[in-house]
Amino acid sequence: MTDAAAHGRVVLGRVVGGERSLKALHYAADHLAGEHFTDTVQRTLFLALVGYADRNGGVMSRVALSDLLRNREPGIAQMYEEAYDLLAGLCPEEHEFYHSVSQLRELAADRATGDALGIGMTIMKPEGLRLEDGTKLQGHADARTYVLSAFAQAETAAGATDSPGGDIRTAGDDILATYNQVKEQQSAGRVQGIEFGVPALDAHLDGGLGHGELCLVAAAMTAGKSSWCVQCGWHNAVEQGRNVVFFTTEQHHTALRVKIVARHSRHPKFGLPRGLDTRLIRSGRLDAEGERALAAVVADLKTGDYGSLQVIQMPEVCTLPVMAARAEAISRTVVPDLVIFDYLQLMDPEKRSKDNRLNETMAGVLKGARGWARSFRRGRGVPLISPWQVNKEGINGMKGSGEFKLEDLGETIEAGRTPSMVLGLMAAEEDDSDGRAAPLSVKVLKNRDGPRGRRFGLTVDFATCYFADREAAVSDADFFDLDS
Repeated sequence: MTDAAAHGRVVLGRVVGGERSLKALHYAADHLAGEHFTDTVQRTLFLALVGYADRNGGVMSRVALSDLLRNREPGIAQMYEEAYDLLAGLCPEEHEFYHSVSQLRELAADRATGDALGIGMTIMKPEGLRLEDGTKLQGHADARTYVLSAFAQAETAAGATDSPGGDIRTAGDDILATYNQVKEQQSAGRVQGIEFGVPALDAHLDGGLGHGELCLVAAAMTAGKSSWCVQCGWHNAVEQGRNVVFFTTEQHHTALRVKIVARHSRHPKFGLPRGLDTRLIRSGRLDAEGERALAAVVADLKTGDYGSLQVIQMPEVCTLPVMAARAEAISRTVVPDLVIFDYLQLMDPEKRSKDNRLNETMAGVLKGARGWARSFRRGRGVPLISPWQVNKEGINGMKGSGEFKLEDLGETIEAGRTPSMVLGLMAAEEDDSDGRAAPLSVKVLKNRDGPRGRRFGLTVDFATCYFADREAAVSDADFFDLDS
């Protein structure tokens, strides 16, 4: 039994056969969609069964089906009634049912893969391909972007991103084992969650960002969001020995690599209090001593006992499935402990339609990113960090009160609702250091199930993406009296 129609009969037969199984229907509805059924009659019956269960809380009976079809043409009604009767007489075994659900997903993924490759070849032809919304795709870059996106959707269809689950009554041993593992790591001085490399903030958060959690780093333009992400990526790879994947659309990957090298030059082992200026590296204007230091820094990054820090340049048109496909491919060789995307606000919505009301918005991008972070690697999850800009009200708030609120994040209200954590970088003071010791603060605007609302003074060297505590954590009330 290898064809989709045969597997579809097993699935539907388990639902409507014998005493009728609502449990089987719920399982099928969670794992399958109408497009998994290639047989039109099976697809229609599946959707009708799901819709009936949603409305009435049970499996649609033969009588209920006849009532549903009472206004259809006699020949059409008879066709569906006969199909139902055939399915009701099957009563397949439970293991056959689960196997067929899995096979329907794999067959759908195979079809999607084949279709994607075929469409990709069309896009690479001189005439290209025009989508329903009028967008024209043409050439190698467009074909690669399309195929990667389609492959990510195919993996979803195959169940590659299914999240694990289970009864809490039987999961107690797992909870105890996880607790003991975390306790051992803490005793050894290793932090379980993802830190940001700013001691006062990290101590306040007490555990950092966990698996499957989304963190937005919010600020106005040029306030240091991308530099903060460099600091965070470097800290986790070098200081914590974790594997980090840094996707970039905002910056060119070469420029980003230079920033990471500059940040590494501030490591105490090199004895460079001011590090190596990013601008001097990019422009080739280091003096002889600086060039020797640069060679030593690069050599240490190559040979040091650090985690992996991969910088991935994303295509100009980037959607969440494109990122997901790249992350999945990377994880086959190096499993990421942290993913940074610079930045989600520049990501293209995945769903496009002639009807603008059906187009995905930034709210959909954020929700999709959070869902991906939770489901990555079959539910193991990965922390995801991204910059995010504040809106006009937030910028005006900075000019007035010296800070912005959670509601001032731009584009969509979901920017404040969806993430597990939101950090606000606030620059309310004059900088007379040329960016080499700029006064900044970071406020925990949101931290689901954790401490929030505190504000921490920072000193930032933008030339090396170096963030340091200005002094101990301070409250909003006395923050602006630091220099008095």
